Amino acid sequence: MDKLTNSPAEILKTVVIKPIEQECLDRVFNYLITKDPKKDKDHLQFISIMDLANTLIFLGLKPTRNQIKLMIWEVDDDLDGFVSRDEFMTMYKRCISDKTDLEPRGLFNLVQFLMYDKTFKGRVTVEETLQILFVRYGRDRLDDEIKAIFGDEEKNPDGSDKEIRFGEYVEKINLRALLMQQDYLRKKLEAIKAPVNEDSD
Repeated sequence: MDKLTNSPAEILKTVVIKPIEQECLDRVFNYLITKDPKKDKDHLQFISIMDLANTLIFLGLKPTRNQIKLMIWEVDDDLDGFVSRDEFMTMYKRCISDKTDLEPRGLFNLVQFLMYDKTFKGRVTVEETLQILFVRYGRDRLDDEIKAIFGDEEKNPDGSDKEIRFGEYVEKINLRALLMQQDYLRKKLEAIKAPVNEDSD
């Protein structure tokens, strides 16, 4: 019974989405499903390959079809080639509850950026990230999270707000995730390392 209680599905049921997060997630999902004008009528409420392709192109990237198919495959639990609202929410819950940074984050990184970018202009400032970061991490971790995204300086030399585009955001987030994965795996290896038996010889 304990195993069932602690199964991934059961754990996800305990993940709390704050109202402001849900509001942002609904806005992003409703935005993404409108980016493929040729989508068939049966999938108008789903995120398609072309929805993601057109969004990423707007954000300044040149993704390959295989890269986008991978983004969808990582979260497409029913393997229909689309992302439903339920799969979208499950993906978000998996990523925000993942303490190892080993959960696939291709779509999550895009969604997170668009949650910050409320007007979908393709760039975000420190101020635009504050609300979501504070809700998720609290005051104690807020400065560290901002630094991970924007670096040491929150303003440009002329005093204007520093902006970051999606490509730069992904580079910084992926680098941070890599370092956290390495740290997690190092600790796991240390934990399972067999103790040296000094009397073995």
